[in-house]
Amino acid sequence: MHLIRSIFLLIMFFPAAAFADDKFITKAAVVDVESILEHSIAIAQIKKSITIISDRIQEEMSVKESDLKIIEADLIQKRGVSSEEEFNNMVADFNRKVSATQQEMQYKKSALEQAHSAALAEVYQNTTEVISELSKKYGLNIVLPSAQVLFVENDLNITLEVITSLNERLKTVEVKYNAESYQQ
Repeated sequence: MHLIRSIFLLIMFFPAAAFADDKFITKAAVVDVESILEHSIAIAQIKKSITIISDRIQEEMSVKESDLKIIEADLIQKRGVSSEEEFNNMVADFNRKVSATQQEMQYKKSALEQAHSAALAEVYQNTTEVISELSKKYGLNIVLPSAQVLFVENDLNITLEVITSLNERLKTVEVKYNAESYQQ
């Protein structure tokens, strides 16, 4: 009985002795992922690049749409003047142009989405590397997103350090948009 009481007291007053192996000791931190994305210089630059490319695509499509409206107006005028076969051929040609323009727009949108995803992946990769480096620096063995944690003391939040390191490391990310290589 005395032995059991001694073991119980040892565990109660010296819990670290019960787990002499360091693998059971956890040192954790949290990061605010949304804040990292919001304050990343590279993310802001990516958004700006995507907006510029998107505006350029929209301008190109507006010009093509205007051209198609002119062709459509011309078709309407030729309806009673041209033979039925000739008119049907012109309508078929017009429909092919409309379809090709719509398909081109879809290709360009898909290529832009792909370029955007690739650029963001580069930021995420760098963010993970920064978090890994800070984990080694502080001896952390787990870093959790703060959105998944109900309570954490401020000194366990490494978000500001992650943002600072990420912004020093990665100021720009090339948005590799190439719609021609995406077309099938």
